[in-house]
Amino acid sequence: MHRFFLALHATIPAALAVAVLVHFWAPPGLPSLAQRPVWAVWVLIGVWLLLSAAAARALRALALWRVALAGAGALLGIAALAGLALGSALAPAMAAGLGAVGLACAGLAVYIGPQRVHAPRRRPVPAPQRSPLLARPGRRWARQAAHLPFWLCGALAVESFRLAHIVATAPARPSGMLGLLLAFFVALPAATVRPWAPRAAAALWLLAALAYGGLAAKAGLWQWAAASALCALAAAGPRLWWKLRARRALRSQRPAARQPQSAGAA
Repeated sequence: MHRFFLALHATIPAALAVAVLVHFWAPPGLPSLAQRPVWAVWVLIGVWLLLSAAAARALRALALWRVALAGAGALLGIAALAGLALGSALAPAMAAGLGAVGLACAGLAVYIGPQRVHAPRRRPVPAPQRSPLLARPGRRWARQAAHLPFWLCGALAVESFRLAHIVATAPARPSGMLGLLLAFFVALPAATVRPWAPRAAAALWLLAALAYGGLAAKAGLWQWAAASALCALAAAGPRLWWKLRARRALRSQRPAARQPQSAGAA
């Protein structure tokens, strides 16, 4: 799942290139993209998901990071050049800002290494010192729970897209657009950086919870209230889980510590 979400970022330039080609050479009998037809949106999403699934299966995590960063830098450079070509009032300042961010993304793509991609692995605990709690089948559930933040990001993105493009009525449409931006640019980074920077991830989840709470207060939709509660739970969930595991581990070690004392007294 982690590689699939990285592939979503890495295949954005390819999906946009397909959209441009379809815009210039639209199938006969179908309206052009300038009229914002529904079929073009679904074709773009389908192509994007298929390309992401293929890239996640074919490329490693390091290659996906490099492609995503290099693609982001290239798109920012194209946007900067397009603004200069159109000659808008703030084109030079925007071009300078976009160019600086694009160069930063390109530099990260060049110098990123495996130690920046994979979280440091802990050394396995020797068998005699291993806690009885760690040997239980619950560890498998803990591994599956690590994917829950990514599933939450996907659910937020799908529901935001449904409100924005399928319901498409006020106030669902504008709030769905904002919810889609929050899902991709706040919630997804929070789920991605959690293994390396848990505090930063918790702060991003809290920001997402506040933002979705604001959407719930403004739009009056129960979906945003549920999204705010789930984001708050994602922010506090890992810490509560580790505290619960630590308490259970201490409780399981207390009887083992009392047994030698009772044997010596006998």
